[in-house]
Amino acid sequence: MQAGRAEVRAVIERARERRKMDVATVFFLDEIHRFNKAQQDALLPGGRGGSGDADRAATTENPYFEVNSALLSRTRVYETRVAEHR
Repeated sequence: MQAGRAEVRAVIERARERRKMDVATVFFLDEIHRFNKAQQDALLPGGRGGSGDADRAATTENPYFEVNSALLSRTRVYETRVAEHR
């Protein structure tokens, strides 16, 4: 990902503003494992400057190794598997 903390926060703020206007909004982050620690920290709610507004995120990597522990502790992890084609 090429976006820095400021860009991540700007997207979060746009999603928050849309919700205030009652516009149905899902904030989805793909390949969250590519975010560095600062970018992941920007997603934290409360004191670290984030909003906690990320509704969904996806990774093809093991989140227990690739997502920082502070963010992971505030996350519900669902594992999905793709069926093999025969």
